[in-house]
Amino acid sequence: MSVGDAGPLPRGRHGLSREQVVTSQYRRLCTAVLEAVGELGYAGTTVADIVTRAQVARRTFYAVFGSKDECFAAAYDLAVGSALDQLQETVTGMEGVNFEDRVRISFEIYLGFLAMQPGAARALYVETMAAGQALVAHRARVHERFADYIMAVAAIGVREGDLRADPDRKLIDMLLGGIDDRVRACLHQKGAAALPELGPLFTRTAIALASLPVE
Repeated sequence: MSVGDAGPLPRGRHGLSREQVVTSQYRRLCTAVLEAVGELGYAGTTVADIVTRAQVARRTFYAVFGSKDECFAAAYDLAVGSALDQLQETVTGMEGVNFEDRVRISFEIYLGFLAMQPGAARALYVETMAAGQALVAHRARVHERFADYIMAVAAIGVREGDLRADPDRKLIDMLLGGIDDRVRACLHQKGAAALPELGPLFTRTAIALASLPVE
């Protein structure tokens, strides 16, 4: 779930436009804040920790973001948005794949992203709770995006005859709440490497809930 460039911009004349430079700095700062928060915790992370990891000057940070809160919120949106965009492109574009397999593949890909980047996983699922009000609206928007994605996958299932009707959106909301809880529990108890083990449970639950009639 990497959201940034691998390293600092080259020294001297690099031929990049101002827009490219700003985009690179933005994405590197987003990656850096996820790494710092995942390692140090939200409360323990300072702007100095972020700029050190991003290899940018403090003045550059404040030219892009107004505060640590703003940087972390942007990183949260960017990281989850990137993962969802990849899922949308990969899973909804598959042909000859039934609904159950689309759901299974979705969880395999997403949990794999998290497992490969434990610091980011902890930042996104554990430390977002510590960020308090700064992330409330962002978590709500991400929840809606995840729900939209599941509903889009279900719509394909309806179109192809795997489901009788679109699932109840309220049940999808319940599913996502349970997923968040189980991911956080796994991070606390076993670590990010164990997250893919949750895939079969999430898949069974999603399929069961999607198959229930809307009341």
